[in-house]
Amino acid sequence: MTTQVTAREGRPAPVDGAYEGVPDYLRRPLTRWLENVYTITPDMLAPDMDEAALERLAALLRIDLRGTDGYGMLSGILAWIDDDDERLLDVIHYTLQIPTLMMKRWEELEILLAYGSSTWSATGKGLQRRVHPTALEAWDTVIAVPDNASDHLAQAWTGAYGRHPHPASAWHHSIKAVEASFRPLVCPDIPLAPLSHIIDELKTGQWRLQVRGQTRDYAIDPLIQMLELIWPDPNRLASGTPEAPATRVEACAIVQLAVAIVQWSRDGQVVKTSASQETEITRV
Repeated sequence: MTTQVTAREGRPAPVDGAYEGVPDYLRRPLTRWLENVYTITPDMLAPDMDEAALERLAALLRIDLRGTDGYGMLSGILAWIDDDDERLLDVIHYTLQIPTLMMKRWEELEILLAYGSSTWSATGKGLQRRVHPTALEAWDTVIAVPDNASDHLAQAWTGAYGRHPHPASAWHHSIKAVEASFRPLVCPDIPLAPLSHIIDELKTGQWRLQVRGQTRDYAIDPLIQMLELIWPDPNRLASGTPEAPATRVEACAIVQLAVAIVQWSRDGQVVKTSASQETEITRV
């Protein structure tokens, strides 16, 4: 977004950087965006407010609005925010998700956050950590397919990049997404095959990638190595060796890896070879 804006000749570009909280120059614009969402009729003396939506927001965030109505309800929520960055971001996050009478225009909010170098990005489903557009486009493409793997990838992405990250959930659902994608291909007779079983089957020598690789033998090994980065889950309860919890940085890497692997599966990049094909590959 901000790469489309260039500095004036002879002048330095605005200082770049990612802000976790809410810098002073963004506080008023973000508050104004909130006011526009909940204001139905912008009457200076008695604005008509979306009281039902304000009540939903207050219930979600446990804000006591007793004795208020109309604009007083919004004022009570803004008073609850005060100068607390995290509270303001939470209010925006939940506002993006709850039903409201007015259009939220989250795209306008996203432009504002991007120009302000916020680490947070606005979506129709709340705030999430800003990621490189290429990674976001790959994820959008994968989850556009309505299946179980996409459902798990959506949950994994929220666990890694959501407003309240949950690395363990991100890792868990990344594994579930890969399992859901590969079971019909690799283990069609084992509906609940775990990723460990899928990896073992890929090691039997019967599988090839549709990418020739450095040695030009279409080896499956690179995919196996990618899967072994995901498995086993360090957060699993059955582990006999306790490990440190997964970090958000690890979770982000695992989710992006799962996105690529699921796409490979859907694109037919993994194939089972026959005996004659094995001989032909060996000759090549």
